[in-house]
Amino acid sequence: MKFDVRKTAPFALFALFVFLFPLFGGKYGTFLMARIGILSLYAVAFNVLFGYGGLLSFGHALFFSGAAYGLGIALLVLDWPLWTGLLIGLLVTFLFALVAGFLSLRHKEIHFAMVTLALSMLFWGIVMKWRHVTGGEDGLAGISRGMSVRAFYYLSWTVIFVSMAVVYRILSSDFGLLLRGVRENDLRVLFSGHSVRRVRMIAFVFSALFTGVAGILWTLLDGAVTPAVSHWSFSAVPVIATLIGGPQSFAGPIVGTFVYVLAEDYITKYTMYWQIFLGLVILAIVLFFRGGIVGIVYDRILSRFVSGGEE
Repeated sequence: MKFDVRKTAPFALFALFVFLFPLFGGKYGTFLMARIGILSLYAVAFNVLFGYGGLLSFGHALFFSGAAYGLGIALLVLDWPLWTGLLIGLLVTFLFALVAGFLSLRHKEIHFAMVTLALSMLFWGIVMKWRHVTGGEDGLAGISRGMSVRAFYYLSWTVIFVSMAVVYRILSSDFGLLLRGVRENDLRVLFSGHSVRRVRMIAFVFSALFTGVAGILWTLLDGAVTPAVSHWSFSAVPVIATLIGGPQSFAGPIVGTFVYVLAEDYITKYTMYWQIFLGLVILAIVLFFRGGIVGIVYDRILSRFVSGGEE
């Protein structure tokens, strides 16, 4: 793979900023940046299906909360060690992905989205009613991460960067090209001898697993897991972040997550109706900036530098 300084330099600078941030960001800022990183991974994993596969999932909270509750139950209910809990969380996500993929990938477009939403809300109902295992409305609290917030910040961002690098490498491979081909013209891919459903299933499981990684990091950061992460509204978070940043680029969901979380954190200091203002921002971006923030910046500014100044 050819090394291009112009493409890798922004990511290197971003990584440097992330790892220096605790030195000047304060305790709350460090906690907020860790949360942004986790939600960024959540959005990047979601965008494997949406931006690259052309499939809009309204149920990704199923995989996020599946891993979170798998970890929480293993640690607090079954009293298993941490590493076992991590494996259980990922195993739960993998099983959920197989079942959800088998049921939802038989459908397309809005029907696919509705099936994923229904499965996610089914799990939310189980979480709410199975109180002696999941804690019901109270959730599961008292999950120990065994380290300070700053130490976990570095650990979580290391996992996030490694996960994103793996996602980027796979999307840049022949499989990523095939997945984009399915998005653009699934019949042509089918006639070329590839199984469209198999490609989508692999992408679905792949997306779910990295969503599960985000769910595990979220649980360890908060020290608890609540039904809020299994509700349909939490499935909307990566959708909104991706639309803000831009679904047609790898960096789009990351940029969108920063904007979404920081806007929410800032606006909620002044009004409880922050959703109205954020909704107006999202509406403006969707209507007037179809490529999202990254798409607009790239088209108007960075494309000249990446192309070496060629017109």
